[in-house]
Amino acid sequence: MKRFKIFVLFSVIIASFAFWACENEIVPELFPSSEFDFTYSSTSLHYVVGEEIHFLDLSVSGSSWEWNFGDGTTSSEQSPVHKYEEPGTYNVTLTVDGTHKVEKKLMISDIVPVVNYTASDEIIVYNQTQISFEVLLENPENKPVEYSWNFPVGTIGEGVDAEGNSSSESPSVVFGSIGSQIVSLTVTIGGKQLTPVNVNVRVNYNQPAKTLYYAVKEGNIMSKKIIDEIDPELNNPFNSGYRSGKHPLTLQYSGDWLYVFDAGTHFGYVNAPDYLTAGDGEIFVISHDGQRKETILENFGGDTFLDFYYGYIDENTQMIYWADRREGLFRTSTSTRNKKFSLSEFDYFVRNNWLGYYGQGISWGNVNGSFTKYNGQWWWAKNTTGSGIFRFTDGDILGRPKEDGDPVPAGGAIHQSFGIRSFVIDDANQRLYFADSRYKMVISSNLDGSGIKVVDNSPFDGEGGTSEPLFITGMAIDGEYVYWAYRGPQPPEGTDPEEYYQANPLHRSGIKRAKLGEDTPVVEYFIEGVEAYGIAIDKMAK
Repeated sequence: MKRFKIFVLFSVIIASFAFWACENEIVPELFPSSEFDFTYSSTSLHYVVGEEIHFLDLSVSGSSWEWNFGDGTTSSEQSPVHKYEEPGTYNVTLTVDGTHKVEKKLMISDIVPVVNYTASDEIIVYNQTQISFEVLLENPENKPVEYSWNFPVGTIGEGVDAEGNSSSESPSVVFGSIGSQIVSLTVTIGGKQLTPVNVNVRVNYNQPAKTLYYAVKEGNIMSKKIIDEIDPELNNPFNSGYRSGKHPLTLQYSGDWLYVFDAGTHFGYVNAPDYLTAGDGEIFVISHDGQRKETILENFGGDTFLDFYYGYIDENTQMIYWADRREGLFRTSTSTRNKKFSLSEFDYFVRNNWLGYYGQGISWGNVNGSFTKYNGQWWWAKNTTGSGIFRFTDGDILGRPKEDGDPVPAGGAIHQSFGIRSFVIDDANQRLYFADSRYKMVISSNLDGSGIKVVDNSPFDGEGGTSEPLFITGMAIDGEYVYWAYRGPQPPEGTDPEEYYQANPLHRSGIKRAKLGEDTPVVEYFIEGVEAYGIAIDKMAK
């Protein structure tokens, strides 16, 4: 009892002193005690504008309450109900008996429509599948609602006009084009227009077709069906929803997976010692239906010269091969997942000085280009400090530094006057197509290097400068065409872009192609207006 009386007396003295010092002004203080508290609730899962928010005083005592809702309004009720008119984060304050103050943050969201759809078929097919849309909308004040839909070209449905517009609450449509169909909905509640909502619906062709995949610069992995029988305007790309990476120089389709080899941010020379920790490359895969993305290897924070510059999948052995910047090739199983790259676990399969070419075309600093295995023989492109395509078998790999007397591989080297970034082999016509970063050309030749023909000599975007220009890094063949990802130059300053491209029709970025087996193939666009790095073709029609 004595201790209790001393505490009360001390509290009274302090309170009296504060009263005297402030000249009768009582300053509320943030009171951490659980004796004073409040909570709030609503009927929805989250708090939206126009909704009744119920505030409940949980204080164990008190005779007066002052609420400040943070939006300029107040209340003196013990447990008031309040509506917010604008979205935002508000500081809500309750002051009990003028002295005990409790403050909490409350986030009020704007009303956002949620769009769902159901389809009459398991796989959505253009000109066939009926798709019904439904909107879930919080409308706490029951204000009048207006709907404004916009569907892609070719969409038909009751209430959908020729421009693809509809004011129906729950439209039912059939898409007349394939690819990623972007459906836009704008809702207006009580005269206030909400933020538009976009929905991506994947619509397939009505029969199997080959697919070209491409990695968009600073964008996503995209794909497009290779179909020449329908209007090109109805053949739209599919968006995988997965980012391409920094410099995805190689794509290859194998089995049911698209393999992406991302060279990371730095694809050229980096000064010492920065290169030792500048790595951020990755090898990852995306399933053919776009439902899964899995990491195989990553080099985050590692040596950037050991990032994953080019790649190749050997389907016979189920092995993944990749090239670093300039030293050699590595390999691992296609079943590898979620691994951190290290030289202790992933050693070289072949190095520059493990071949008889070392000192005779290949040198220590040769920058790598793409590579492949053809008829049991490796074809390995180099493009600076010695260049060309160097051919060798597994038996030609020394597994140690070359010594005097070691033979040059019998396969031989071709095109050593060209700086080859990428190439593909046309087996049916026994032709080689390659992109040369030295003369900035797409060229074809016989497999022995003879019969050189220029396919396209359009200028390139200049990424990488003159020392290590990327030029064209992605090439692919589908049996009828050779495709390449072309990143063209920007129109000169002060020039109207459309006038420039009309005068220079092959300077526009895109995926170009030319028919195989023709003496003077005509270059055309398969996709216009896109900048891409690696490309790949799934030749198994799906």
